[in-house]
Amino acid sequence: MHPLTALGWTEDRAAQLAALDRTDLVPARVAAAHRGRLDLLAEGGPLAGHVSGRLRHAATRRADLPAVGDWVAAGPESGVVHAVLPRRGGISRADPGGRAEAQVLAANVDVALLLGSLNRDLNIRRLERLLTLAADARAEAVVVLSKADLVPDPWAQVADVRLALGAAVPVVAISTHAGTGLEALGAWLRPGVTAVLLGSSGVGKTTLLNALGDGPPRRTAEIRAGDDRGRHATTTRELVPLASGAVVIDTPGLRLPRVWEQASGLETAFGDIAELAARCRFADCSHNGEPGCAIAAAVEDGTLASDRYAGLLKLERERAHIQSRRDARSRAEASRAARSMQRALRARLKEKRR
Repeated sequence: MHPLTALGWTEDRAAQLAALDRTDLVPARVAAAHRGRLDLLAEGGPLAGHVSGRLRHAATRRADLPAVGDWVAAGPESGVVHAVLPRRGGISRADPGGRAEAQVLAANVDVALLLGSLNRDLNIRRLERLLTLAADARAEAVVVLSKADLVPDPWAQVADVRLALGAAVPVVAISTHAGTGLEALGAWLRPGVTAVLLGSSGVGKTTLLNALGDGPPRRTAEIRAGDDRGRHATTTRELVPLASGAVVIDTPGLRLPRVWEQASGLETAFGDIAELAARCRFADCSHNGEPGCAIAAAVEDGTLASDRYAGLLKLERERAHIQSRRDARSRAEASRAARSMQRALRARLKEKRR
C-alpha cells in the first residue's frame, strides 16, 4: 500500500503524476494554504512548500492555484509546487471579495458534512445553499444537526428538516456532549475518504472535529447568549486526518455563501421542484401564472412550501448575476488579448519595414 493511500492517493492520481513526466517531483497533498506558503503532506512527512513562479504566472485565476485538499507535484526537499493534479469534487463559492471568479473552499472532496445546530440558529435556507455547493462538486451530502441534547425532541426536528429540504439527503442528529449520533457518521468517514465540514460559526464544526479526531483538541469558541450565534473558532481551512482513517477539511464559518456556477447543483438540491416543473402543461412554462403550472398548484395546495420555492428563485437570480459578471470579464479578457495581439503585429510589421 502506498504511504499516501490514507490521505486519498489512488492509482488514477499516480497516473496523473506520471503523465507530467517529472521524475524529480513527488506527490503531496495540501493540508493548509497561507499567504505565500503551503503546508504539504508528503510520503516523507510534513513539508513546507510554496508555489513556483512559473505556476503562479500561468494561473489566470486564483482557483488555478493550490487549495486545501489539492494533490500537487512538488520538489521532495524544497517543497516547491510545480503542478496541481486535476481536481475532482471542488467545493467552490463566489469570491466574497466581489471578484467575478470562484473561491475554492476545499478540493477533491468525497463527502460534505453540512452542519446546522438544533438551537435558534437553525436555518433551512443556509442548508439549501450548502447542499447546492456540495451537489455542484458531486460530493455526497450529509446534513448533520448538532446540539441534539439542547432540544426536547431532536428526532421530530430531523423529520421536519428532511421534509423542508425536500431532497433525498441523509439527516443525522448528533450531540458531542452526550456522544450520540457520532457512530452513525462512520458510514461516511471511511479510510481514504475526504470529507469537508461546512456550516456557520457556532454550529459545532470544531467540536465535532475534536470528537472524531485523534490529535490534540482544537480551540472552540462559546456562542453568544443573546442569539445563539457563534464566533469564529476556525480561521483557516485545514486538512486533518481522523481516527477512522478518513481525512476531513475544517473550514471557517460560512453564514450565507454565494453560489458560483451551480446549474447542476441547483437541479440536485431542489430536485423535488425540478420534478414538479416536468409536470407543467407547457414545456416552456415560466411558473409565473401560466395555466397548468404544476409548481403553482403545489404551492397553492401546500405540497410545496412557498418559502422553499422563493429560496430557489433567489439562488437562480444570484447565479444569473454571477454569470453576467463572468461573461463581462470574459469579454474584457478577450478584448485585452486582441489588443495585445494587434500591438505585437504592428511591432513586427514596423520591424520588417526597417
